[in-house]
Amino acid sequence: MKTYRTKSAAWTLTGLLLTISVAAQAAYVILSDDRKIEGTEIRMTADGSVVLTMTRGPITFTKGQFKSAMADKPAEWDKVVQLVQGKKYDDAITQLNDLARRYRGLGWDVQSISLLARVQVMKGDPAAAITAYETLFRNNPGSKDNPDVAWPFRQALLDAKQFDRLNTDLTEVIAKGSRTDAAKAQVMRGDVKMAQNQAEGAVMDYLRTVVFFGSEQAVQPEALFKAAEALEKLRDPRAKEMFKKLVQEYPNAPQAQQARSRI
Repeated sequence: MKTYRTKSAAWTLTGLLLTISVAAQAAYVILSDDRKIEGTEIRMTADGSVVLTMTRGPITFTKGQFKSAMADKPAEWDKVVQLVQGKKYDDAITQLNDLARRYRGLGWDVQSISLLARVQVMKGDPAAAITAYETLFRNNPGSKDNPDVAWPFRQALLDAKQFDRLNTDLTEVIAKGSRTDAAKAQVMRGDVKMAQNQAEGAVMDYLRTVVFFGSEQAVQPEALFKAAEALEKLRDPRAKEMFKKLVQEYPNAPQAQQARSRI
């Protein structure tokens, strides 16, 4: 299971970097009436106002006049991405902390802290990642509803062995979230049990995803693979049947590639 989770984290991080790399655009402010005002530069003052430089000069928007503000992509961003890809995590962390401070309230603080947290996980320090996410949620409460942030945060809780806190969150997701999120939460419940060497309970959680969330095709390969792994750990002969089911029903899934060698 460790190998699969590591690969998943790498794919997720690659997707994040690609998404952020194309997100750059001119600086702008979204006003309280949803109008978008673009400029060439933007900065936030100590009192929370933003100063947007336009062709006719700078204009200040005070709190209450705008909903959000976004700076152009920082000049240093591509270098930070290269540092992460080169596994120079300490250097990347230093620069991401600096970017988060300098771009407070200007969009790139969210991007910086989100990437910072993921880098901490890759470095092997999930507790530091959780601290980074908590800072992000405190400064930008709405970011906790972003699935690209929420699920890596839950993974950090799992890696940091904060099982009670994670289980509380997963229970809420299953009760109130979308079916896709509920299916993913059910799988992660199994991950929690596996992390505590409770393979029998984990199998049940993974199989609940297979049975009760069969319509969520994107989640099924992971659920099947992890169910098979847990059965394999229990020396249960049904593990091979589960691996076969995965290969037959989802032959193009990344998990099927690993399953083929275990049939």
